[in-house]
Amino acid sequence: MNKSTSQSHLSPKANFLWAVITFFVTFTNAFAQTNDSIPFLYRGHLFFEGVVNDTLDCNILFDTGAANLFGVDSVYLDHSTWNPTNRGFAYAPGGAGMTKVQIIFEPTTVKIGSLSGHYQMVPIFELRDILGCHVDGILGIKDLLDYPLEINFEQQYIKQYKTGFPSTDGYFKMPIRHKNNRVMLQVSAIIGGKTIHGWYLMDTGSGSSIDFTAQTVEQYQMDAISGKRRIADILQFGIGDKEQEWCVDMLSDKIILGDDTLLGEPISYIPEGVGTFGEMEYLGVIGNAIWSKYNIVIDAPKGVLYLNRIKGDYSPVPTYDYGFRNRTDIGKGWIVSWLERDGDAVNAGMALGDIITAVNGKSVTDYSWDEEEALDDVPNQTIEITRTDGSKIQIVLEAKKRW
Repeated sequence: MNKSTSQSHLSPKANFLWAVITFFVTFTNAFAQTNDSIPFLYRGHLFFEGVVNDTLDCNILFDTGAANLFGVDSVYLDHSTWNPTNRGFAYAPGGAGMTKVQIIFEPTTVKIGSLSGHYQMVPIFELRDILGCHVDGILGIKDLLDYPLEINFEQQYIKQYKTGFPSTDGYFKMPIRHKNNRVMLQVSAIIGGKTIHGWYLMDTGSGSSIDFTAQTVEQYQMDAISGKRRIADILQFGIGDKEQEWCVDMLSDKIILGDDTLLGEPISYIPEGVGTFGEMEYLGVIGNAIWSKYNIVIDAPKGVLYLNRIKGDYSPVPTYDYGFRNRTDIGKGWIVSWLERDGDAVNAGMALGDIITAVNGKSVTDYSWDEEEALDDVPNQTIEITRTDGSKIQIVLEAKKRW
């Protein structure tokens, strides 16, 4: 439902970026730092406490698919004391096509732990429309991969090694292609007996397992693959001008990464995908539902990825067939942004764009982030909703195993 780690598109928040962003942004003097480790909070994405221009606290999402940029959320900017006056416009591609965005043309410094990045241009995105109110900015990987980079999901930190090298005892390694500030690797996904083998994009900006592009759907005739399907509608799938999308979820037979095999992982494909999920050089993007099962070392200069499994294979658990985005930053509710067609939530009267105001007798404005994430684990939900026409309804849902 709400968790970014829920399987495939069970969380629209998760499948953001889903919205892998590529943008023509130039850095100068980016990321001089020591070898200190930097902690992150894992919520389906990697969140870092950052500081902008030495004064503004900023909750920053780390996205290996976002190439060479630092982008800021429009609401965060409007509510902060940051008042850049030198602005322009440009078109930015993302997971939902192309969109016109403002650009800040002023030197900007971003610090995360011991990392310090300097930017001459900063795009302004509507990130919270995609991910909810916990996101203030998004950070790509340029210069982080000039040296070996460790992403430790077990202890939740990243660390760049300008000297030395992390221990890789117990790890297996895979060749990677580091091109245009993107990391791609060769993976095999077997679905309904059909093998889809080739290059996939490493994308920590996605909370799902694998999302296939529309080009891959057509090339491999994925609609003809046998197996159970779940179809869902999504609001604002990613950055771009396509405001609504639909996707298909299935279970894979197995996913093979180098010497390791993951069994029965959910995957998704987007039959009418545009932007990042249209015609691309990769078959799909691999997100954190996969990466969080490993500790990772990326040695881009040598073209190698090291992986050490820390979690088991996917095991279906009861969950809900809707998702939302927390917009209590601008209102008093969570906006319904993902719905399985003909699912329990739809049949109970929920629709895209509805505003959830309370769950199990508690106003959503009183939920902490941890409590919000934990709602997937409760067996029943009584949900107060304000419909898009202003009417109010109450529905009761039960968590169920969907596979």
